Formats: sequence, C-alpha cells, structure tokens
Amino acid sequence: MTIEKRAITPSRKKIKGFYLAERIGEGGMSEVFLGINPQTRERRAYKVLGKCAFLGPSTYARFMREVDIIRDLSHPGIFRILDSGVLEDRYYYSMEYMPGGNLGRRLEHGKIPMDLAMGIFLSVCAAMAYAHESGVIHQALKPSNILFNTKGEPVVSDFGIAKVLNFEKMFLLPSGEIMGRIAYLAPEQRFSSKKVNRRADVYALGAILYEMLMGFPPLGDFPKPVEANPDFPEPLQSILVKCLAMNPEERFENAGQLQLELENCSNAPISGVMRPIPAAAQAKKTFAMGRVISIPPVKADRIESWFGVLRTGSTRERLAVVREMADKILPSESNAVVKLYPEEGDRVRWGLMRVLGELKIEVATPIILNDLRNSFNMKCAMEALGKIGSDGAFIAIRDYISEHPESALIGLLPLARTGKHKAIKCIRPYLSHETANLRQAAVQALASIRSAESLQILKERLCIECDEKVSSGLLQAVHSLREVLFPDSAPVQQIGSIPHASIPS
Repeated sequence: MTIEKRAITPSRKKIKGFYLAERIGEGGMSEVFLGINPQTRERRAYKVLGKCAFLGPSTYARFMREVDIIRDLSHPGIFRILDSGVLEDRYYYSMEYMPGGNLGRRLEHGKIPMDLAMGIFLSVCAAMAYAHESGVIHQALKPSNILFNTKGEPVVSDFGIAKVLNFEKMFLLPSGEIMGRIAYLAPEQRFSSKKVNRRADVYALGAILYEMLMGFPPLGDFPKPVEANPDFPEPLQSILVKCLAMNPEERFENAGQLQLELENCSNAPISGVMRPIPAAAQAKKTFAMGRVISIPPVKADRIESWFGVLRTGSTRERLAVVREMADKILPSESNAVVKLYPEEGDRVRWGLMRVLGELKIEVATPIILNDLRNSFNMKCAMEALGKIGSDGAFIAIRDYISEHPESALIGLLPLARTGKHKAIKCIRPYLSHETANLRQAAVQALASIRSAESLQILKERLCIECDEKVSSGLLQAVHSLREVLFPDSAPVQQIGSIPHASIPS
C-alpha cells in the first residue's frame, strides 16, 4: 500500500509557523518535506505519514515507536525529534534539516578515501555505541539512514523498527517482517527479526564500512579487502572480518567494542587516521601541561586512573568509578576535577557531572551549565544541577525547559530537586498538559517537593484526572505525601475504579 500522492501541497500547508516548502523525499508510507519559518528563516524536515484512514496498525505503531525511541535518546550523532503531532489526519514529526544528503548518495560515486571514511564511520560508531548502551538496537542500519547535517557531520536516522532491550512487550514486525537492504542485514536477521541483538547492528556497521572502503557492499562470496588492495591495513581488515562473521557470537558484542577496537587497532596512522593517545598517557599529559600543579603524585595517579576508566570503560565500569569517586574523593581532588572538567570529552564529563552532582559542588554550576546545550550530556547535566540545587542551577533548568519544551519530560524532576519552593509554580501547569506522559512527570516532580502546597495541588488534580495511569500515579503520590505530612490522618481510599483521597485540608 502506498500513500496518496500529492496528498499535501507544498507551500500551502503550515505547521506551527513552518510552511511546507517542498517535498524532499518519500517512501512507501511517508513523505518528507522541507519546512521553513519565514520569520526566523529556520529550516526543518517534516516526516509525514499517510492518512490515518489508509494505515494498517503496524505502520502506525512503527511510526509512533520511532517517536518514542528517539525522544529517549540524546546524542549529537542521532537525529532529534523537535515536534510531533497530526496534520489533516496525518501523523508527522519534525527534525533538524539535513542539507548534506545521505551516505547512500555519496556511495553512488564509488568508494570514499580511507581517512574521510574512517572519520565518518567513527562518528557513526559513537552514536550507535550510545544507542546500544541505552538498550536500543537499530535493526535497519544502511547508508541511506546516515544523514549529514549542516556541519557535514553524520547523523543516524530511521529508528522505526528499532528494538528496545528489556522492554515489557517487545516490538515485533507483523509476521516477522524483515526490513532493510539485504547487504546490510546480518545472516540471522534475514530469516527472523525476533532474536536479533546488538551483534546484528555490528554486522550492518561492518557492511557499511566495507562498502565505504571498497566501493561495493559485501554480498555473496565477497573478497577480503587485502585481495583487492595489497596495501590495505591488516588490523583494519581483521576488524571487518570480525564484524562480518556469519556466526553472531564471533562478532563484536556491541558498537562500543567495535569503536574502541577501531581507535586502538594500530600504533601507526591508518592512512591519515591517527590512533588516539591512550588514556593513561593522556592523563599524564594533562597534568604535565600544568593545569593542576598542587596535587601530590599519589592523588594525581588516582585521578588519572579514574579518568582512564571514564574514557574507555564500559557503562558498568564507568558507573562503578562514579560511585567510587563520590565516596572517596578528597576536597583537593574535587577542586582538581572542576579545573579539568572543561577540557575533557563527553564521556568523561558524563561521569564527572554525576560525581559533582552527588557531592553538591556548587562551584561546578557554571561549568555544568554549558553541557545543557550538549545533547549528549543534557539529561545528565540537568540531574547534576538538580542535585546541586544552587540558585543558578534552578534558573538554568527553568529557562532551558522554557526554551525547549520537549525537554520538560526529563527536566521537571531535576527542577523540583533543586529544593526551590518556586519550582512548584513552574511545574504546576504541566499537570493539565494534553500529553499524559508530561502530566505523569509533573506528578512525580511535585511529589518530590514535600510541602502542604504540593499535596493540595495533587489532591485537586486527582479529582479531575481522567487518564487511568496518571490517576494511579496521583493516588500514590498523594498517599506518600500524606504519610509524610499527616502521619496520623485517615488513609487514602479508592472506591470502585475512581480514586478518592480523604486527607485533611
């Protein structure tokens, strides 16, 4: 089934200040339009699904699934959904406009020089490593799903059939439907989509890198790179062979392992791509440059060790180091961390923010504020600022949510945790928001503010809330606050299916 052609006439339709200027792409069930705001000159891409009346339930579910998954991911290498809604009985979402086209178009002109290919591919690997750490498997990686933004940086898109690990009801395509071009599908994925894991994405990544370097995809009895080019680096070939292994158990477990192996595959340059400085050497260089000059050698070694794990460790190892730092770090070491913070990469700052937040290091507020603008660390920055709780932290979170309404879902709780009573005024309007998820977030945030005012607000909302799931959360929040503020009062009761609260005014 295909969507009705010309169902939307470009330039005649408007979505929240953006006019759909031209159609820039289309697929079997959706169209992509360029939207332009004539006031700000901002450009966005709008993906618009076919009319609801013509959609099958699986198509609609796939589209909404993509919206939900992307909103939970925050990484500069993964495209962001800026807005979503309904236009003339057609679901849509908007995203950053990608004027650089996609990798598939670039590969139409043949292979890519190795230094450029490796630069692009390592960025894609970093994005997928983040997705894998977040429990998301893409399942449909291919060159056409790698877009290029205004800076020429690669961005991974099209998570429509992605799979979320440990999700209560695993999303499956109808009748085991397989999507994606065959060259990039792992062998096990070509027969069933029900048992794929991160290793299937690793195969797709290997196939993409193979095509970038060889000029054609790895189909059939494809040759090893060294057979076509005797000068092809052996370490890089070994990585490709491991990615493209028929047996998934012989591949890298996830994109993070692949990324690390690529970065450390050789002590020599790979056609212009240098191996990064090892973590320990980088740490020594940091201290040798004189940015921290008053730390005794033993403590410097300990910070060096912590930073090394934050740079290259797995998520579990990095979280363990964060806990160790929060428990054992000395005041002089925390001062050193604050000084080193601005010059570290995203992965290290991700951990340092957690430490500085747990320790409530108020002087760290200004440097963490900068990471609110970093999509990779934005969520972590909000949580850290909420724990620090300074006036600056409260104002920064409040203003960021105001400027970026889509961030309210993850920002309301940190705003409440700043401990500022005026947060109640900021959070209260979200209790009547049209989106149930935002109402739930507001309930959770207000429940964390243990005051009679927040209790009264939640009680009032409980009387008029219609959504069953939100009502359940409200009832639980009211009950918890009642126990804290009025331990001797009558219990909260639920009569039939409608919740009621018998709480003193």
